[in-house]
Amino acid sequence: MSVRIKNVVAMSCFLPGVVCCFEALAEAKSGFFEGSSLTLDTRQWYSKEIGRRNTVYRYKTDEGPQASHDRVAWQQGFKLGFESGYTSWPVGVGLDLAAYSVVALERDTGDAAGGSNRMLVNSDGDVQPTWSRLGVAAVKLRAAETDVKIGRHQVATPVMNFSDTRTVPASFDGLSVESSSFDGLVLKSGYFSKMAPRYAAGTEDIGLQYAMRPVTSDWTAYFGGDHTSANGLKTSVYISRIQDIWDRQYFGLAQTFQSKGLTTSVKLSMYNTKSSGKEEAGHIDQQAFGLAITPRFKNHSVEFGLQKIVGDEFFDFVKESNAIELPNTMVSYFNGPNETSFQVKYINDWAAYGVPGFKSILWHTRGWGIDGTGYDGGPKGVYTASLLQDNERHNETGLLGSYTFQSGELKGGSILAGYAWHRASSHQAEGNFDELRVILRMPFSIF
Repeated sequence: MSVRIKNVVAMSCFLPGVVCCFEALAEAKSGFFEGSSLTLDTRQWYSKEIGRRNTVYRYKTDEGPQASHDRVAWQQGFKLGFESGYTSWPVGVGLDLAAYSVVALERDTGDAAGGSNRMLVNSDGDVQPTWSRLGVAAVKLRAAETDVKIGRHQVATPVMNFSDTRTVPASFDGLSVESSSFDGLVLKSGYFSKMAPRYAAGTEDIGLQYAMRPVTSDWTAYFGGDHTSANGLKTSVYISRIQDIWDRQYFGLAQTFQSKGLTTSVKLSMYNTKSSGKEEAGHIDQQAFGLAITPRFKNHSVEFGLQKIVGDEFFDFVKESNAIELPNTMVSYFNGPNETSFQVKYINDWAAYGVPGFKSILWHTRGWGIDGTGYDGGPKGVYTASLLQDNERHNETGLLGSYTFQSGELKGGSILAGYAWHRASSHQAEGNFDELRVILRMPFSIF
């Protein structure tokens, strides 16, 4: 990326001055305000992790280090979001803004037990009572079928994504382009230099999710697209780079088949990742494969997922991006070195039984053959924990129910509750734990 593009990205993050343009935009007789919306999204997020067998959570106290088998995170999140329409100029101009705020409802140091990526704690292990940040701040441009966003925002691709599995979602500083100018084809590209994580108020350099020591890069970029043919076959091809860490390619195929009331979806995903540039995360040479077959009959769906990692490293991705388009991804991602995994997932839509809005998921996943004893990342290698994993295995069983309110004052709100059991051999990375999660979401439309 050129210095000019980097300067544009940096300048775009300084958006308070853009607000001063509102008056001029209003004079443009445009759809800027007419197509705008302001919403408040509230999310109460609770989790309790219970360490089993030899899994414990450690934290500091005035009496010295302590260990606990329980760890609790309970927070209330708020997202106040403004999305404008576009001016009627030849190149339409718009603006997206969102402010995030989090209040810790459980603040006990012992209950936090050292913290995790579920909550924000300081270096002493004390829970941060409140924190806020500008979650989205992006100028957007539209010409014909092409959209450009500049600033802090969120994208969704197999190689760059944003994680939204905590109290507030992650976001990234940069530039993205999406174009659907060609029939059946959507092209996407992006360049990002900073990330704003789910669990903290500030920003961080681009990093890796599973690295055993901190490693960062100046930027990550991607280009690719999704094509849907006349017969419904979806083909996805993407390339990406994290500067001086790796180059990655993704290829995906998805198709749905109909036969006598039975609908079957098939999805194939493949990644190829090789270290590049200065190899700041060490030598990497890895492939990842996923196959999901999902037959559906009326309100019943059963997904069978087969996944394979080939290489002595974890399958990793940009930190806070959750960019993993593989089937066996629930609480655990089953992405250990050389890991093979199989999953069965049953999904039921209870509208068929007179309870519209209620859905349930039951799953069981097993992973085996986790072996990183051959890992040789060199002096900069960041997956050194792989060396401890010699034919490790683990399994996960979970049950999740969600209900979306269909009417009344709570219409559009939802409640989700789930419980997962994870059991593992001695050196598998995640250990032995149960986890309960309860998430209550209430959106409000202001205008």
